[in-house]
Amino acid sequence: MTLRHLIVALLAGLLACQPPTLAGGAVVGSAGPSDRALVRGTPLQQGTNIFSGDVIEVGEGGESVVTFGHNAMARLAAASAVRASRDSSTIGLELLRGRMTFRSTPEQPVVGSFVDALVRAEGGREAVAIVAFHNATLVAITAERGALEVTAGREHRTVSVPQGQTVEVALVDDTAANASNAPPAKPQDSNTTNNKKAGGAAAWTTGAVLVGGAAIGGGLALSRSQTQLTCPQKGALVSPYAFPCP
Repeated sequence: MTLRHLIVALLAGLLACQPPTLAGGAVVGSAGPSDRALVRGTPLQQGTNIFSGDVIEVGEGGESVVTFGHNAMARLAAASAVRASRDSSTIGLELLRGRMTFRSTPEQPVVGSFVDALVRAEGGREAVAIVAFHNATLVAITAERGALEVTAGREHRTVSVPQGQTVEVALVDDTAANASNAPPAKPQDSNTTNNKKAGGAAAWTTGAVLVGGAAIGGGLALSRSQTQLTCPQKGALVSPYAFPCP
């Protein structure tokens, strides 16, 4: 092989294996301490850059932290997957399964999403949100610090979630009859929400819009049920903020 052929072969290899930065992907953030987490099929190491479009997958018993600068960050729980993205000013985190906690700041806004719902800090202020799949048809959004705005449904309705409260979003089929006619309910305290039983689930099947006044149309891949966080676990998730436990 001549030198010219060798150079051509090397250039072809580089073009075929160009990293995300060369492919046009913007840097979203960098990995913090992580365990049993993967990105682009390789173990996620602390300091690894996360690019727009990357999916971070956390295995059983693991966790992952991603920092975005300006005190904004996200923590992914075990058995979770999140797709990261970035536009000119906002970080996007799409929860595909499991549970994530994220902190949004005025200097670096972070917007969470799942299916066609959006979770953002109210008024662009600092906020800490927990978004969790409880099962394949129910997602809970908790405002751990600050207030949140949750936008969902075919009509893109927005509800406010005060600090310390939780809304539950039912995932329903677009063909469900009269899905948009059910009256919204007030956001519930976290402890009250956890006490809802099968009777409420039946109402979501027929009413489609209940707790928090938000419903989503469209299919959803199955996701593992999420166990309820203990108070110390919640405190760890929102660190460095102190979380008062009784």
